Amino acid sequence: MNEPELSVLLVEDDAMVRGWVNLSLRDTEFRLAGEAESAAQALELFARRRPHLLLIDYRLPDRVGTELVRELRKSGVDAPAILMTANHQDGFNEAAREAGAQGTVLKTGSREELLDALRAAAAGRLSFDGRHPRRRPGRAALSPREREVLLLIAEGATNTDVAGKLGIGAETVKTLLARTFAKLGASKRAEAVSRAHDLGLL
Repeated sequence: MNEPELSVLLVEDDAMVRGWVNLSLRDTEFRLAGEAESAAQALELFARRRPHLLLIDYRLPDRVGTELVRELRKSGVDAPAILMTANHQDGFNEAAREAGAQGTVLKTGSREELLDALRAAAAGRLSFDGRHPRRRPGRAALSPREREVLLLIAEGATNTDVAGKLGIGAETVKTLLARTFAKLGASKRAEAVSRAHDLGLL
């Protein structure tokens, strides 16, 4: 086989997943341009390596993957991005598309599914995993940012934690939470998380 021509920047904090991706790309047209364990590392590596493709985990230590994609797009980066997640999530494809990603892939999927997603992105096609349920219409839909905040809250993050992970101000977090509470008809954080789960929004 010829020397791999397409470089991929892998952004993933789980060593086992990084190992699986490494094995999956062997003897293909793809090669790893580098591995980053956080969004901050990814931004630094991208500036140095300029990869053809981005393979980004949705849950990173310092922010969510959709936010990293948005930041890259705002800075003028147009390299196709594939977002990875471990579980089926309602509205995940829509959130990824809105952030500027070209596709999604499940970490629990097969090697061929991963390669197919990367090949589609490299060819300029969209490839969103159909196993993620679509957003439910008329169900107090949250904006991508509101959903990101609530996901972190569901994991036990404080407002300060959320602000740091998403790179936004504490007052912005409060505003986003207030809007989310209003949409869900909730008055407490736990109640908002519970209702969002019931509605399939998380």
